[in-house]
Amino acid sequence: MESQAKQGGEIEKIEKITGYQLPNKFKIVGLVLFIVSVLSIITSLKLYLVGVKYYDLFERIALTTMVLGLLVISVSREKMEDELIAKIRLQSYNYAVIGTVLLYLMLPFIHYAIIFSFSSMPKMEGSKDISILGLLLSVQIITFRKLKRAYDEE
Repeated sequence: MESQAKQGGEIEKIEKITGYQLPNKFKIVGLVLFIVSVLSIITSLKLYLVGVKYYDLFERIALTTMVLGLLVISVSREKMEDELIAKIRLQSYNYAVIGTVLLYLMLPFIHYAIIFSFSSMPKMEGSKDISILGLLLSVQIITFRKLKRAYDEE
């Protein structure tokens, strides 16, 4: 009896974290963040800010704001949030993660093939952020196993 209550508590904790959504009004906030950051990147390229001392910092802030805007849009509720919307949201996240991981793993080989075609000394360059993908997939696997165990014990 006590282990069921404990498992139920774990399920509630995970669902609280994974089921968190912002109100629908935040879609506008996310869209504004996204548009402003894209416009600032385009403007900085037009104004030739590439040579400016803090261009790298400016570019990183703009890219981070762009991704943050997309994240806010992604976790904002729909006007009519029901089980079908929840299922569609879950499927879209699933496809996005799988597609991103596959593309991220293939890009260094595509890049190498292009460089190999035009260079006499091709160099294999991979992404330095591959540990983030490993962390993402590890968290998914651990959460899945925990939820599966908790639901099986109910």
